[in-house]
Amino acid sequence: MDRATILKAFEANLWDRASFLAKSRKDAEIQDSPDLLVVDSGLPAKSLNTIGRSTLHPRFATDRIEAAVKRFRAKSSPFTWILGPLSGHGTTEPALKDLGLACPEEEWIMAMQLDGAVPGNLPSGFDIKRVATTAQVEHFADVLAATTTPPDENIKTFFADTKEAVIAPASPLRLYVGYSGAEPVAVLEAFNAHSIISFYAMAALASTRGKGYAAALLINALREAKKVGVRLACLQTPEAGRALYERIGFKPVGRIAAYS
Repeated sequence: MDRATILKAFEANLWDRASFLAKSRKDAEIQDSPDLLVVDSGLPAKSLNTIGRSTLHPRFATDRIEAAVKRFRAKSSPFTWILGPLSGHGTTEPALKDLGLACPEEEWIMAMQLDGAVPGNLPSGFDIKRVATTAQVEHFADVLAATTTPPDENIKTFFADTKEAVIAPASPLRLYVGYSGAEPVAVLEAFNAHSIISFYAMAALASTRGKGYAAALLINALREAKKVGVRLACLQTPEAGRALYERIGFKPVGRIAAYS
């Protein structure tokens, strides 16, 4: 794929993933229009409330931006406004900054063609499971919540409410849990849509960091995706993580910003 095709598929995957689980939560609200996506999970969690896919006409952009931000601020609910290469990056920042939003650090969008061997070794004694049961959904949520600062109980609530959508046979969402012994210690979230697999949440408990568990989950998921015919993988990373992913085979293709 050329860069333009990769970015188009990446963003389509990104926005589908943003709303996928929220659609199955009764307290969530989604405003899905061609020029703006607003996902309100119904929970006060920045990672679960998303504004994005912005292709607003300049004549109406200011009012639409203010209305979307006001929606969450009116109930003191944190949110993230995501600006991708095809959805406002480079043009929408001034309006968001005027409203007091900030982006600590832009990230790289990285892509990898799955046309060769995926390098890397899996740690011995580390057991990787693709989430297929409600108990495993709970393990995923427990680890993910524990890796936030402070630990976010809303994550546990969200996955408890949407667990049936997670484990549905046709779900494009792929969650992985890594176990050391019988203890869940690392997690990975992937979304398979629009001919690519994109990776989102990837984390390990602080007590196990440095053991390569999160990287092992990624390598395993890449190999699984390749086996079933997926030919392109994408992820986001800050500059500090770029070299790690380049060693696996990812290459930078664009920039993305998250304002909150």
